[in-house]
Amino acid sequence: MGAEVLGAEVAAVPVKDGSEVESTSVNEKENGKLNQDSVDEPIKFGTHGADGPVKGEGEAVKDAHFPKDAVDEWPEPKQIYTFYFVKVRSYDDPKLKAKIDLADREIQKKNQERFQLTEAISAKKSERAQIISQLKPLTLEDKRFRGIFDEKRREREPLQQALGKLRSANNANRERGVSLCSSEEELNERIQSLQYQIQHESNTLTEEKQFLRDIKQLEGTRDKVIANAAMKAKIQESLGQKEAIEDQVKLIGLDMDGARKEQQAIRSKIKLLEEDLKVVDNEIASLQEELRALVQKREKAYEGFVELRKQRDEGNAHFYQNRALLNNAKDLAARKDVAALEELCNAEVEKFMSQWSSSKSFRADYEKRIIQSLDIRQLSKDGRIRNPDEKPLVEPVAPVASETVAKPNTKRPKEEPKPSPQHDNVPTQKVQKEEKNKVAAAELKVSSKGNDSQDTETAVPEKPRNDPAPADVIDEAKLKEMKREEEIAKLSQLWRGRRNWQRKPQLKPL
Repeated sequence: MGAEVLGAEVAAVPVKDGSEVESTSVNEKENGKLNQDSVDEPIKFGTHGADGPVKGEGEAVKDAHFPKDAVDEWPEPKQIYTFYFVKVRSYDDPKLKAKIDLADREIQKKNQERFQLTEAISAKKSERAQIISQLKPLTLEDKRFRGIFDEKRREREPLQQALGKLRSANNANRERGVSLCSSEEELNERIQSLQYQIQHESNTLTEEKQFLRDIKQLEGTRDKVIANAAMKAKIQESLGQKEAIEDQVKLIGLDMDGARKEQQAIRSKIKLLEEDLKVVDNEIASLQEELRALVQKREKAYEGFVELRKQRDEGNAHFYQNRALLNNAKDLAARKDVAALEELCNAEVEKFMSQWSSSKSFRADYEKRIIQSLDIRQLSKDGRIRNPDEKPLVEPVAPVASETVAKPNTKRPKEEPKPSPQHDNVPTQKVQKEEKNKVAAAELKVSSKGNDSQDTETAVPEKPRNDPAPADVIDEAKLKEMKREEEIAKLSQLWRGRRNWQRKPQLKPL
């Protein structure tokens, strides 16, 4: 089994201070050679020369024409350290991935249903707001009518009290079976009539005694009759006559009846709107209950989704550890810490080899993770370059496309002879043979180019599966037969053209 490795390169670059950088920048073009002007001048020997030494001139010449440090002029080649680490790839279990995808689709479905429910609830709430907006002015109108009724009742109450007082004054209470008279004149008339009966009529003794008792009772009610008459006069003076008061009460009652009819119409509308509002409230409550149940189901599905992702992450724990290790190695390489990087590389390689040698499950897990990468790089399971006759580690999708493309070629010869008449069977068969020969010739040409081209893979499925012979071995007799069939096909085409030319006048009326 092959193992994937990653290399980390660290270049050992000598560190320079500021003065060395400046000197290298000055002497960059000279490269350790003397200046051309100094070569042309004559060399003078002696301590002072002709004109004598100039203070500081020798040091300036030395600094200008000679290198300060040999490392600046002839630097050592950069040394590169290469370290290899084993790379652990992530792995998606197909079954676990299918479960995760299913859970994700379920969550998306629940989200869509939740969105639809929230939209329905918002629509119902807007409908409820419209009903309330229609209901509010009607309730205000009903409240206004209630105020009108209260005002009319307050106006009618004193009138009814006045009528009650008038009726109580007219209907005087009876005392001892004798009713009170409405006025003092009526009282006097009744007393005089009783006295006349006593004086001029023949009565028994008991009847006369009864008349005397009645006269005495009437005389006893004189004070009350006078008081009732005075009170009645006061009521009539303050409130008017009884008929006028009754007319006012009737008018107030008519006004209240009209207002009551309008109020009943408004209350019927209010009742209908309240029923609609109650229905909408019930629908909103049911939708909210459904949304609550859906949210609980979604939370449960999301918990399962998180658990599945947790299982996937736990299965890829080695991948995350390896990624952290590679990031650490990159940091060490960026810091150019060769010793720490070498120690880390050796420790990790020894750890990997010990796990590879001792644990079968570790080997199986690593092979499972690396098989996709090996297949992409055209390698076999043991890391070798895959032979052409070896099957891929992962089944590719390309052969399916090649089969679908090759199907129409096999069906064409079968479809063409169907509409043809019986007298044209011979030339059509020749045409079919010609097409088959062309296809076979194309296959032979492709196969003769060499095994390196990939076109042979697409041409092989069109050959009969019973012939596993290689394309390099070509029979000369077969080629001659193919050429002969091509000539026959050409002759058949000429014969068909001549036949069509002969039949051409018959086709003109059509």
